[in-house]
Order: sequence, then structure tokens, then C-alpha cells
Amino acid sequence: MAERRPALTLYAGPSAHGLAPARLQRGGVDRRGPVRRGDIAAQVATQAPGVLVICDGVFQAEPAVSHAEIVAALDAGWQVWGVSSLGAIRAHELRREGMRGHGWVHAQFARRADFRDDELALLHLGEPPYLPLTEALVNLRYALARRGDALGIPARAQRRLVAALRELWFGARSVEKMHEIMVGAAAIEAAPARRLLAWMAAHRIKTIDLDALLRERPWAR
Repeated sequence: MAERRPALTLYAGPSAHGLAPARLQRGGVDRRGPVRRGDIAAQVATQAPGVLVICDGVFQAEPAVSHAEIVAALDAGWQVWGVSSLGAIRAHELRREGMRGHGWVHAQFARRADFRDDELALLHLGEPPYLPLTEALVNLRYALARRGDALGIPARAQRRLVAALRELWFGARSVEKMHEIMVGAAAIEAAPARRLLAWMAAHRIKTIDLDALLRERPWAR
């Protein structure tokens, strides 16, 4: 007999850092850590179809959640949503298979020809609350899109900044390194550089996207 399932299973790690606990627990959310290879296959095998939200997931150190197990969940009648990080990547890759994406990060795969998976990656602690140790480049992209012009950062300098950071391993993209490149290779003045990074720290788009998805609950419509 299938187990009684929660209303929603959420696989989230560092993208949920800083969100209010009430948001993560609303409506019977079963909060789990970053998804691993086999997690969804095991869930599909033991539970009746429900809603899965993939936000964060492991990769490199361990096998990432496979396309095949997500497709199997979709075929079994599950709604599967992707947001913010690895979930946004898989939602873009499996958009024709029925996986649904949500948010600004997910939309960049269709909007930007140069958008890469590693812009979503960062280093973080391996246990709750999954404290981020480096910064996802996509968070800086979002800050530039929203505040770059207002802070007087020229478009050419913005492009140089993103290009320089893309050359780095994602684990080297600390806030300190971002500031160093902003005032060095990108020739951005120190004051607007500091203001942009402060704004980014308060408006991390990966977290904003997850919060919006949990607030809007599109699977219930």
C-alpha cells in the first residue's frame, strides 16, 4: 500500500537559507535536503503521485538527480517543478517532457544564449541550514540587471565583470573575489561596487525565486 504523502516535497539546501521557517512549512511541506541520485526514484516507488519541487541538488561529489528518474516521476503522474538552482536546470532540460520551471533564474536559459549551468553553483555546508560559502554568479547577474544602471555601472563594465567571473571555478566566486574583479578587471569604482554587492546580499534571486514559488503555489491551480 502506498504511504500517505505530504502535500508537497521540497528538495532545498542553500537556496532556502534565510527564508522564514513558516514559508517552508506552509501547507504540509516535507522539506528535505538537496536532491541526490535515487531520491526521486525511491519516492515514486513508495508514494502515490503528488508534487515535487526540486530546488537544490548535489553534483560532482555525488551523482546528480538523473533525467530518467524525473521523467519516470512525470510518467507516474507526479507534478515536478524546478526552481532556483539544479531544479531550474532540469526544468529547462526536461521542458518538453512535462517538468515545469518557475522564476527569473529558470527564464534565463531561454533568454540568454550565454547562460551556463555553473552560474547557479556555489559551495555550501553539507548540513542544515546549508550555509552558503561562496556566491552564485546568477545572483550577481540579477543585481546587475536590477541595479547596475542605477548605480552608474556601464554596460561594458558589466559585461567584463560577468566574463571574468565566468572564467573562475564556481567555488572561487566569493563576495571578496567579486569585489576584487569589479574594481580591477572591470574597472568599476569601489563605492558603486560595494553598494551593488550589498544590494545583492539582500536580494539573492535564487532565494527570491524559491520564496515566490512557495507563495504562489502554482501546482494548486
